[in-house]
Amino acid sequence: MSGTDTTMITPASVTELRDVLRTATEPLRVQGRGSWLHGGGPWATAQALSTTALRGVVEYIPGDLVITVRAGTTLAELAEVTGAHGQMLAIAPYATQDRAAPGIVDATVGAMIATASPAPLPLADMTARDLVLGVQVVTGDGAVTRAGGRVVKNVAGFDLVRLHTGAFGTLGVITEVSLRLHARPPHDTLVRAPLRDSVAEVIPRLVMQRAPLPMLLELSAHDDPVLWARCAGNAARTSALMDRVGAMGLLPQHGQHWSLREEGGAHLDAVRATPRNTVVVRARMPLSDAVPLVRAAREVFPSSTLRFDPATGGLRVLVPVAHASALDHDIATLGRRAAAGGATHPISVVVDQYRAAPRVLTPIEAEIKRGFDARGILNPLAAVPHTTNAPAAY
Repeated sequence: MSGTDTTMITPASVTELRDVLRTATEPLRVQGRGSWLHGGGPWATAQALSTTALRGVVEYIPGDLVITVRAGTTLAELAEVTGAHGQMLAIAPYATQDRAAPGIVDATVGAMIATASPAPLPLADMTARDLVLGVQVVTGDGAVTRAGGRVVKNVAGFDLVRLHTGAFGTLGVITEVSLRLHARPPHDTLVRAPLRDSVAEVIPRLVMQRAPLPMLLELSAHDDPVLWARCAGNAARTSALMDRVGAMGLLPQHGQHWSLREEGGAHLDAVRATPRNTVVVRARMPLSDAVPLVRAAREVFPSSTLRFDPATGGLRVLVPVAHASALDHDIATLGRRAAAGGATHPISVVVDQYRAAPRVLTPIEAEIKRGFDARGILNPLAAVPHTTNAPAAY
């Protein structure tokens, strides 16, 4: 196989995939539907290998709230199967949205787990790592392995399920996933309302909020700040949560709200969608430093959209590629301005879309990579130029 060959390899079975990996002599770029190839890299040029032919339900036990699907199954297919039993996956992850193909629910389950994709407004603060119970993985040398879920015991002292979750396919090709499901709430309302008070006044109230209320503060370069909130449960609980939104400086009746049960996820996609040609910078400080972090980000990235999660303190900055030429300098400036504004803790920053330089593996990461992919054929990173000094946070 040639590294410049653009022909897609799409194994139709685990056996076929195993044989492909055993005989491969050139690097392989593992992907699902290929809608986020600019995320997590940059990757070296490689032959594309897609898991989209490995799809469908392997086992579903509604009474146990557990489903096992093949990696190429889309999130839309998963939602259709589980929805028939009044169940759902508790997160709808961020994804790139194309004008030509606007349905971001076409993302595959395998890719969601491989990238550990974060999600806005998840129920009960769930993440991909909270919902994956087990995986089947074919390693770089063609060994078919299982971890968690449908096996009797995991490797003692080493959580292989979470190791593969977020490994971007560098340790093996995920072929099957067992997931924890949740009952669909009878009422699931998405609220979008304008801020009544200043950002500096609202953020402390959001951070101190202890209700089970997923929220996201969105600060756009051109529009007024708004708060998104997801109020789910029975009728009384949903109404009470919406009242809490109003008590935090918002008036939902002056904003908008939609029933996700009745109208689907189109409105949620407005928050989930990440435009192409956008560099995604994720920053985090302790919640006590939330105000100086957000203030500094608005100053350093004036042309960007900011999305702040008051439950975790995570800040997602969507930087247009045209304004990302000095990204390293801007990230350093972000930390300095946050400190000058009163932040007392160091800032953690990760660039996970359109990253300019690959992150250098630590010694333990390199050793794990060799253990699962000794030949280094799965999703190899691009070589780091000797003249490039990639920030440690990358």
